[in-house]
Amino acid sequence: MATLFVDNLTVLDFSYLHPKRGMIGESWIVDLELSGDLDGQGMVFDFGQVKRRLKRLIDDQVDHRLLFPGAHEALSLNQREDQQLSLTWQYAAGEIRLVTPSESLLEIAGTEVSKASVTLFLMELLEPSLPDNVNEARILLREEDTGTAPFYHYSHGLKKHDGNCQRIAHGHRSTIQIFENGRRSRYWEKLWADRWEDIYIGTREDLEGTYFVEEVPHHRFRYDAPQGHFELVIPEDHCYLIDTDTTVEYLADHIARQLAEEAPGKHFRVRAFEGVGKGAIAEGQLTVKGE
Repeated sequence: MATLFVDNLTVLDFSYLHPKRGMIGESWIVDLELSGDLDGQGMVFDFGQVKRRLKRLIDDQVDHRLLFPGAHEALSLNQREDQQLSLTWQYAAGEIRLVTPSESLLEIAGTEVSKASVTLFLMELLEPSLPDNVNEARILLREEDTGTAPFYHYSHGLKKHDGNCQRIAHGHRSTIQIFENGRRSRYWEKLWADRWEDIYIGTREDLEGTYFVEEVPHHRFRYDAPQGHFELVIPEDHCYLIDTDTTVEYLADHIARQLAEEAPGKHFRVRAFEGVGKGAIAEGQLTVKGE
């Protein structure tokens, strides 16, 4: 028997529901091992087929979705007459309510979304697509190793996007690098990581209004996109509003501008990540009067 491995097969960028933290944006790297007998080509499974078949299957079923534990008591899920799904999630800070096309959600068996429960889902998902000579598959889900660098979890939706980013509740686990006058500043990085911890970043244009649910203010976001109609209600304290769309390019620019306002006269360079290994760079400086 032989074993092949594919590290960094894909990165899953998604959000999931948690009974204490609410909606959490996440990015997990997927590593894969396949063990079995060699085929007629002297391979366990052709690497090209692994990427074409298995990676695509994983991405299609999990990436850019909102994952929820189907057996948790905090969950209420209903099919509407217009074929949209209506989801309500009760947690410590209030409620999360969604109206969304079914393909933007993914139910995970059990009472929690975890690496173990998602791994089990992926194993069952891949099994029918494995060749007969493969008798064992192993999947490892892991976060990016950022050392001591700060990071944050954020969720968002991009209504203008022509792909799955238009889904109103998907997210990322992202690091950030901030340089103040050419020197890396862990102070500013930690400040923004704390500011955007478990946050939903929304566009003001998509904000329909603010309402009280059990005396707790909640924001309601609503928009239509090519995949359908999307609505999200989420506690105001777990939201951060900006005046633009929430692409990583705009987020990097927003951070740079805010830093320039908070520390006039200093030059800032921001490298904002969207998940793993990708992002945008922006610079900002506010000139002090008299200089």
